[in-house]
Amino acid sequence: MFYHLFFILFIINIYTSAEIYTGSVKNAQELLLCRKCGADVADSFYIFSKISPGAQKRETKNLFGRQNVTVQTLVNPFGVQFDLITAEKARCKNMGQSQGADSWFPGYTWRICTCPHCGQHLGWTFESTTDKSDNSDIEHTHKFHGLILSNILGENFTDSLMMMPKVYKM
Repeated sequence: MFYHLFFILFIINIYTSAEIYTGSVKNAQELLLCRKCGADVADSFYIFSKISPGAQKRETKNLFGRQNVTVQTLVNPFGVQFDLITAEKARCKNMGQSQGADSWFPGYTWRICTCPHCGQHLGWTFESTTDKSDNSDIEHTHKFHGLILSNILGENFTDSLMMMPKVYKM
């Protein structure tokens, strides 16, 4: 009886996971989660390419249901490297005052961006120092987030972490 119940629950879980997975890929959107607590912090729909002139390395990868996501390797003044993606919107709790010094993006100040649930450092929020009403640069984004790739993960990756007892492996 126990084995029958487990088998039915297992099949239901596979069916619902597959349904969620195909839906996310079809829409090319995936939630980005805090790697520490699993809280959703962004939607891959809002990932965009904001190039930093200070990037040591720049490459494109297929991440979070999106193709050609720009990943930049940036180094802070202490020599610590970060692989960063940029997003127009993220659910961040911004810490401290805006800083203009050592910004990776000229014309932007930065603040530390943390997970609103657990406080994990997710990256930085960058805010333009130019006048908001100036529309001369159409591609100029007033505010965006730089998310540290190693501190986030995609919801579809977490779905793949379900383990099955060795007895039931096929």
